[in-house]
Amino acid sequence: MSKLEKLIAERTELENQANDLSKTESEKIFNVEIDDVRMIKTIRDHLNIGYTWTTKNAAIIVTLNDKLKTEKTRITEEIKENPEYIPVLELKGYELNGLYQALLNVTGTGVENARKFVRMLTLVGQSVTEAMQELGESNKVITDLHVKLQDLDKTIDSMQAEEVEPTLEAAGDGASN
Repeated sequence: MSKLEKLIAERTELENQANDLSKTESEKIFNVEIDDVRMIKTIRDHLNIGYTWTTKNAAIIVTLNDKLKTEKTRITEEIKENPEYIPVLELKGYELNGLYQALLNVTGTGVENARKFVRMLTLVGQSVTEAMQELGESNKVITDLHVKLQDLDKTIDSMQAEEVEPTLEAAGDGASN
């Protein structure tokens, strides 16, 4: 097996690894502890009233709101079955990122609304931040694989170009005889 063939095989293996990891990470659930199931209503209220959406993020905020509604139902059922259950939002990476971005961009008016928001952020913020750090670490591993793939692509392209040049030179030499 030539060096080029080994690099192509290595690239294929890395690409498969990156694809598998991306798929696994896209299905991964991140847990965000909340103090009380009522906190979900508080979050949804702040997003509904104090979040300015744009065409770029409208779908994300709608999906997040729907997920929070579903999570409230799930958590309420869990608490009925087990009163000791600690409420935990179960979010996929894109939902977690949507929540994080939304919480960073909420605006509001009035002291009481600010008080509710600060309390909610205090209770949820640490858990969201920890989950975001976990998501960031996962994304870094995938990014590192893609950087390696890019480097391999450059090396492979360079080696393939070197193989073509001597072939062209040899063909040119035969034509001049």
